[in-house]
Amino acid sequence: MVKSKILFLLLFIISSVYSQGLNQKVDREFQSAMNFYNSGNYSQAISLFDQIIGENDFNSKTTASFLFKGKSLLAIRQYSDAISTLNQFLNFYADSKYADEARIVITKAYIEQREYNSALEEIDLIIAESESASYLKEAKSIGEKLSANYLNPDDIQGLYNSASSKKVKAYLLLLLAKSYVYNGNTIDGLRIFSEVFRNYPSSPESIEARRLYEAASKNKQITPSSAIIGVMLPLNYSENQLQSRTPVSEILEGIKFAVSRYNRTHGNKIGLLIRDTKRDKDRIKDIADEFEGIPSLKIVIGPVFSDEVIAAGNAFEGSNIKVISPTATDNLLASRNNNIFQANPSFAARGKAMADYLFFVERKNNVAVLNSSLGYSGNLADAFIREYKLLGGDVLDHQVFPPNSIQITQQINQLNVFRDTLEAIYAPISDKNDAPVILSSLVLDSLYVPMYGNQDWFSAKGLETSTTLSNDLKITSDFYIDYKDPGYVTLNREFSSQTNMEANRNVLYGYDTAEYILSAINSSNNDTDRINKILNSQKEMKGFHNNISFNDEHVNMYLNILKYQSGLYQLIERYKPVN
Repeated sequence: MVKSKILFLLLFIISSVYSQGLNQKVDREFQSAMNFYNSGNYSQAISLFDQIIGENDFNSKTTASFLFKGKSLLAIRQYSDAISTLNQFLNFYADSKYADEARIVITKAYIEQREYNSALEEIDLIIAESESASYLKEAKSIGEKLSANYLNPDDIQGLYNSASSKKVKAYLLLLLAKSYVYNGNTIDGLRIFSEVFRNYPSSPESIEARRLYEAASKNKQITPSSAIIGVMLPLNYSENQLQSRTPVSEILEGIKFAVSRYNRTHGNKIGLLIRDTKRDKDRIKDIADEFEGIPSLKIVIGPVFSDEVIAAGNAFEGSNIKVISPTATDNLLASRNNNIFQANPSFAARGKAMADYLFFVERKNNVAVLNSSLGYSGNLADAFIREYKLLGGDVLDHQVFPPNSIQITQQINQLNVFRDTLEAIYAPISDKNDAPVILSSLVLDSLYVPMYGNQDWFSAKGLETSTTLSNDLKITSDFYIDYKDPGYVTLNREFSSQTNMEANRNVLYGYDTAEYILSAINSSNNDTDRINKILNSQKEMKGFHNNISFNDEHVNMYLNILKYQSGLYQLIERYKPVN
């Protein structure tokens, strides 16, 4: 009995000494990891945090190491890994004192990835579970900024509908009411404010909701906007659902940035009311009904797809609200409805612009047209021929080749008949693979004539193999970015610092369209009729991707004329047709 007690005592002492030694080792490793973390050497810190987490037994620094590993991953912009690490931590140690801070870090990672709905969902979890007044205050503050800058009422409504916690529901309902009011929809804002203090009278949000309700009811200056721009975009649309960033979301970021930039320097603030069309015509009709019921809403940006633009035109028929699509290119969209404007030139406008350019600027009198029977290249060709003949030019020949042609010898032979008088060939394409076929076929026939095309030549391969022809190639394009332009450099720097994105082509489609509208609103003293007169006045604006000026058919007349030279496209001019 005495021996067994002595043995037990020895084992206890050995275990205690081992445990003490292990804790001292972990403490040293953790201190080293924190030194690396504080000095900004995050890779070394992550390696040591991993080592501590990987110890066989839970130790005093396991949870802290998980947290700081996540924070280190966030610092080096490995956002997905940071989220994964901290979610693993929360699964293992849900009751840890670091749980709230871990969720704050996850929220920031989602924001960096522009996954704003997921970020607000994380905020909701903190509100539902946290007992810390400081973390609740920080979480609610982040949620307010998300709601004001990145989310629309539909987003917030969806999260409210799926929430189960009363604390979360009260918070989201207050955000929803504020979102409505800040975007000019005071009627719905008042209704939701009253729901907050009626349905959740004991919540912290109840007091603020009642105060804001009374302020809005008395028409106090609760909203910063004196005019509202409506936005109708298919925000859920993506050709690849795995992408967190889509062309449509980039267009929206450009619109939002233009408005925020304007509001920083103007006293008459402009609000945005953003709605998701969801690629649904009935949804577009509902949005139009809502927008028409908001007196301060002056104009609408969107949609982006031609079929949605048609639906929007029908929905706003008879309304005084004009709808400007930043990207739709189909012919006759604007002519179908007096409410529609196209900031992106239509196919007909593109063909017409090149015809005018060849006739008036290049002084070409005898041309030929060559195009595929596939896609919109035929639309461009027809518009070019019609305009060129109206101007008095002579289209010597028009050849059409079938899609996916490997060679077009027959068509080139027909053009070769006119080689002595032929001054130019207009060859619009809708498939980039047609470009090398056209060039190689011309080279085989030794038909070296100045070439003109459309912006699909931008992405064509093989131009460097036919330099005699390609170096005499000029095209129209609805975008050209001068990356050395000081104005663009400043814009891109500001935009990148705010969004962690480059001000690319899609961003500028949205930005330039919004800039044009903001200029019209600013010149009109917020009067809708005066805004519409400005749109119809052929007012011109120099944009970063293209200039904008609408003709009598409500279509932007400007196109960039580019010249291909030694592997690069250079801007010749931003061209507005003479007629």
